[in-house]
Amino acid sequence: MSKKLETVTNIAIVTVAIIASAVLVKNYLLSKPRREPPQQIGVGEKLALPRVDWAGYGNTLVLALSPGCDSCSESAPFYRRLKTDLPNERVHFTAITPATAEDGREYLRNLQVDVADVRQVSLRELNIRGTPTLLLVDEQGVVRNVWLGHFSPEKEQEVIDTIRAAIS
Repeated sequence: MSKKLETVTNIAIVTVAIIASAVLVKNYLLSKPRREPPQQIGVGEKLALPRVDWAGYGNTLVLALSPGCDSCSESAPFYRRLKTDLPNERVHFTAITPATAEDGREYLRNLQVDVADVRQVSLRELNIRGTPTLLLVDEQGVVRNVWLGHFSPEKEQEVIDTIRAAIS
């Protein structure tokens, strides 16, 4: 009887070892390499925003926002300040959102941020990985500066100074 029990135990141990080995081989040796997610759009890259006449605008400040984004809403005073502190004849403002353009306009109206050019786009397709994101884009559609997130007052002033220097 003990000989049979020993044989059954040995068979069970070998079976578990074979299954564990197969799982390890499948998961670690035969698994596909993980693809890194695309990076955030960077300086020097062309912003592929459809139906935009970049040359007609000169410099464009693109605000990538989402109506459900708390940081976007908290940044509204900064966006209002950008509109008043930057010369409108030198900087065109465009807001892009994954929501419908009308929902985006309503969201901006509620925040009291005056941006007439609001577009619905897939932020992921533009390699914009988070909101809020600000992009300064030149007349060729090339990104000259990228800023992400909600800023301290010091960082807000730094962004304004950088934009002023870039458009002068």
